[in-house]
Amino acid sequence: MEKKKSLIVPVRDQIFNKIRNAVLSNDYQPGEIIPIDRIAREYGVSSTPIREAFIRLESAGLLTLIPNRGAMVVEVTQKDILNIWEMRKLIEPYAARTTAQYDIEEDICKLENDVRTLLENNFERDLYIATDENVHMLFFKHIDNDFMLETIEKINNISLRMRYQAENFSKRNEAIMREVCTEHLQILDCLRSKDVQCIEKAIYTHLENGELRTLRSRAADRPIQ
Repeated sequence: MEKKKSLIVPVRDQIFNKIRNAVLSNDYQPGEIIPIDRIAREYGVSSTPIREAFIRLESAGLLTLIPNRGAMVVEVTQKDILNIWEMRKLIEPYAARTTAQYDIEEDICKLENDVRTLLENNFERDLYIATDENVHMLFFKHIDNDFMLETIEKINNISLRMRYQAENFSKRNEAIMREVCTEHLQILDCLRSKDVQCIEKAIYTHLENGELRTLRSRAADRPIQ
């Protein structure tokens, strides 16, 4: 019997994912400078994989490289928020109704289970982040358009930062996270029904609510630039 090969994630990809998640969840704040040397020491590696990760994260719209120093976390402005959500409201309903034509029942069941786990138990940050991202990426599962996929990846990275900053993963914001999970269940139910109008309405409403949640949170936190 042939042994299964273990999947080993290259160090550079591990570092990229860790830094990306730290930026998305606002562990690294907008405007914060991340020195290459410090990150290399933290991960016990040379500066080369850190530089490679920084270059990929700059391409993803999350960091700005600073020569001979490291990188700075990109600031998010009010204009960014309005532009990102405008793009999402145009692209995601189209992508979702296209993907809903295919057999995605297994994906829907898995995501429903994850969302209900969050609703029935205390919110677990990593599961919440993964589920949130997976619900939205499901819309693009059967999209065969490299330009659209490249665009949505960049949009998704920036909008994740905005959403997680608004939700803040704190006790006082558990109600917001419950709202998000409830909206996700409505979207998944519409995808199962393959009802185009239901899909478009559920996603558009969810995105409008997400935009409002983000704007309200940022207005309360500090003046929006």
